[in-house]
Amino acid sequence: MTSLVIANVRHRKTRALVCVAAVGIGISLLLVLSGLCRGMIAESAQRMRNTGASVIVQPRGSPGLLAFKGSSLPVKYAPEIERVPGVAAACPVLTWTTTIEKVIYVVYGLDLDRYGAVGGRLDIVRGRPWRGGNELLLDTRLASANGYRAGDSIALLGSRFTVAGIFRSGVGARVYLPLATLQDTMRLEGMCSLFFVKTAAGADPAEVASRIDARLPALRASALDRYEDVMVNEITGLNEFFGVITSTALVISFLVILLTMYTTIIERTREIGILRSLGATRGWILRLVLKESLFLCGLGAAAGIVFTLGARLWLASYHPLLTMQLSAGGAAKAALLALAGGVLGALYPALRAARVDPVEALGYE
Repeated sequence: MTSLVIANVRHRKTRALVCVAAVGIGISLLLVLSGLCRGMIAESAQRMRNTGASVIVQPRGSPGLLAFKGSSLPVKYAPEIERVPGVAAACPVLTWTTTIEKVIYVVYGLDLDRYGAVGGRLDIVRGRPWRGGNELLLDTRLASANGYRAGDSIALLGSRFTVAGIFRSGVGARVYLPLATLQDTMRLEGMCSLFFVKTAAGADPAEVASRIDARLPALRASALDRYEDVMVNEITGLNEFFGVITSTALVISFLVILLTMYTTIIERTREIGILRSLGATRGWILRLVLKESLFLCGLGAAAGIVFTLGARLWLASYHPLLTMQLSAGGAAKAALLALAGGVLGALYPALRAARVDPVEALGYE
């Protein structure tokens, strides 16, 4: 039966290639879009964890860990936070958004010494830490994507800044400014957006966060060890989005296989009649059609993975700041989805083929 399936596919190469490409595009659409979403979330979560902080403190009532633009906290809260049992150090951070080369980035304004006290460390690979208020630091991915070097001048937030140094990416934001500079630039003297908090050795971050909440009712503290899960839960419609693209890939596989196998059965009515007259049972015909659809979907799934790998290489070359997450488990689920769509799409054509009357089929033109 397997040789017959392969022979049928080879006999109609163009149709088979179109079917495989269509299924592959659906699978690639699923893997690329979900991979980009999960990759950007995972990268953002990892960069937050790499700040060294154990707890993040924001204003009470803020919409969540993603609310990083604002200035509703006085810096003077830092000493009060540090008096909470289990807190080793607190670093005020002013965050803002800006545009560099038409791309939006989050800027962190902070004091490097206090940042180091909470465990944050910027590994400067080129240049040096800032020495003046008109200097900033960029991460390697942003600098590489835009060709920036230490000493270059950048227009930012309505002012010009000099790139003092370039640090290894993966820690917090991609752009760092002195806290006082960002406060002066945005006219937000004495204000910050959040606090990075380092817990004392042996202290549980969740318990420390609860103590901060109880002692300072105007603040909301959250442990960073579950930051990625919180991000996923707080992005409105993310799970629905994943559901939509998964359904789209399933529907594409279903419709493509349905159309392909239906037209194939119509064209092969006479051949099916010959097989039936030679003793092929209805079950055998049914399995033949389903096996051919699974073979095409399997090729389509493989093509989709190849398309996805190509898309990831293209993104890495032309959009290096985008992170796409691709796992073997995700690829396997996408392949199973394609096979499921193929089986569902082939059911009606397979049943139609199995019901073909041998006598009528032999006279079919």
